Amino acid sequence: MRGKVVSLVGGVYDVYTLNKQLVKVKPLGILKHKKIKILVGDEVEVSLENMTLNEVYQRENSLIRPRISNIDLGIVVMSLVKPNYSSYLLDKFLTLLNLSKIKPLIVITKIDLIEDRSVIVKIKKQYELLGIKVIGFSKETREGLEEIKNEIKNKTIAFMGQTGVGKSSLINIIDPDFERKEGEYSSSLGRGKHQTKEVILLPYEEGFIGDTPGFSSLELDIYKEDLASSFPLISSYYHECKYSNCLHKNEPGCKIKELVSKGLLDPENYQNYLDISDELILRKDRF
Repeated sequence: MRGKVVSLVGGVYDVYTLNKQLVKVKPLGILKHKKIKILVGDEVEVSLENMTLNEVYQRENSLIRPRISNIDLGIVVMSLVKPNYSSYLLDKFLTLLNLSKIKPLIVITKIDLIEDRSVIVKIKKQYELLGIKVIGFSKETREGLEEIKNEIKNKTIAFMGQTGVGKSSLINIIDPDFERKEGEYSSSLGRGKHQTKEVILLPYEEGFIGDTPGFSSLELDIYKEDLASSFPLISSYYHECKYSNCLHKNEPGCKIKELVSKGLLDPENYQNYLDISDELILRKDRF
C-alpha cells in the first residue's frame, strides 16, 4: 500500500495511506543498510501485513530546514510585531525555497496590531516585483483567512518561520480539529517560545498542511555562488548578467545592479543580498 510519511517519533513512522488510514511502521533493515534517510513528506510503500516501510519513492524536492519533502508550496510566515518583521530573515527563507525549487508564498501575521496599513502595502509591492504573492492575516479579525485557504487547497504545503509568528495558531484557525500547541512571544527573550518540536503533516482538503518547528535565527549552509543564483531578487535575472559567475557586487555588466539602479528591483532586498553574501564563503575557499 502506498502512502505518505506524516511524522516520525523514536524510529517509528506514521504513514497516511491512500485509503486514508494512519499506520505506524518501521523501515526494513535494507533501507537502514543503504543509509536511506526517510523524511516527513516522503512517498513510501508499506506492508500492512508486517507493518513495515519497504520502499521510498523518488522525491520531487526536499528542504534541509525544516527537514521535509515533496512540498507543493512553501509558506513563509512573518509577523509585523512580536517578533518584529525582518525582510532580511524573510529573504533567507525564500532563498532556501528557491534552492529546492519550491514555490513560495508569504503570509504576514498580526496585521491588526499596527495602525499604519501602508506597511503591509509596501511589503506586498516589494515582493510582487519578485513574483511572490503576499497575504496579510489577522488572528483576531480573520482577515486573509479565506485567501490562504484557497492557496493551500489540494496541495501539500509547509508553514515555516520564526517562533512566535503564529504558524500553529493559523493552522488551528484553518481547522480547529488540529489542536496544535501555540507558542507565545517572550518580551524578555525578544523572541517566541518554542512549542512545535517536530515536523508533522496534517491531512487537509485532499492535501496536507505541514507544521514545522520555529527558530529565532537562520544560517544558510551554502556558498556565495549558490546565493548569487538562488536569492529571490536574483533568481529570475542572473542569467542576463555578462558573466555566468557574476556575484552581483562589483562585476561589470551585472543585470541585477542595473535593475536596482533603475528602481525595477527593491534596494532593500539587494542590501539583504549583500549582507547575506558577506556571511558566506566562495566554493573555492571551502578548504
